[in-house]
Amino acid sequence: MNKTIAFIGVGIMGRGLVKNLKKTGAKLQIYARNTSKIQDLQDETTKVFTEIKEAVLGSDYIILCLTEDRIVEDAFAEIVSEPYHAIILDFGTTSPDLTEKMHHESVKRGFRFLDSPMTGSKIAADKGEILFMVGASNEDFQNCKFIWEACGKKTIHCGEVGKGQLMKISLNMMQAGLAQVYMEGFILGKKLGLDLSILHEIVTHSAARSGISDFKVNCILNKDYSTNFSLKNMNKDLNHSLRIAMSHNVSLPLIHSLKSIYDSGMSQELGEEDFISLFKVNEKMNGI
Repeated sequence: MNKTIAFIGVGIMGRGLVKNLKKTGAKLQIYARNTSKIQDLQDETTKVFTEIKEAVLGSDYIILCLTEDRIVEDAFAEIVSEPYHAIILDFGTTSPDLTEKMHHESVKRGFRFLDSPMTGSKIAADKGEILFMVGASNEDFQNCKFIWEACGKKTIHCGEVGKGQLMKISLNMMQAGLAQVYMEGFILGKKLGLDLSILHEIVTHSAARSGISDFKVNCILNKDYSTNFSLKNMNKDLNHSLRIAMSHNVSLPLIHSLKSIYDSGMSQELGEEDFISLFKVNEKMNGI
């Protein structure tokens, strides 16, 4: 494939995505804040850059895989400061306001922009099993399909630019709520002296089963809080959901209560751990 893909933000998720993008045959130009951590990815088709402006130069597609809005906005400003044309895909979960701003700025400067937030763990990124939610024109959606097909198991076109982010923020809000319900159930079970592995087995064979219970409850039982999706990132996405709800006069009583628990987790410096480490906060709240 005679195409060049720039990948900005090769972190926990980005590493697996880059490995799968190699399968497209495209030339890859990759960047991370700490380039020493991605030197092993460099080969005849993949080059590591120490500056964003250098990494995106001459690329046909530019993928942003970053976290906080301020980091995304700074990277975007560097990208569009040069006079050339490319399609920019935002793989991160970014606020609707910044997404709209980047879209308008891209159009003004001759770039194409689409939002393409993803869901799935670090393991899913390695295996090419990510789910993408895309906000884009039909033309841009078709143009970028080969990228999502290399990295994911499913790509859903959610509508115009911005709709992908709104879907992802709504999804993460639901996942955070589900996780808290499971944690409270297992806290109650622990207080009652129940065998938690048996409780998990019951959940698995009942209507209460979900992807969260299959994956995250095992992490709780094994006290494995290694990061697949960090607590700080889930906290950020809950902030997005609450701001959106406020601007649309939507009442979210459960999420308002849950946010205080996330704030406790952040104050206890659990932000870099997986969001399921919130179980430790729930234990402290219950004297365990």
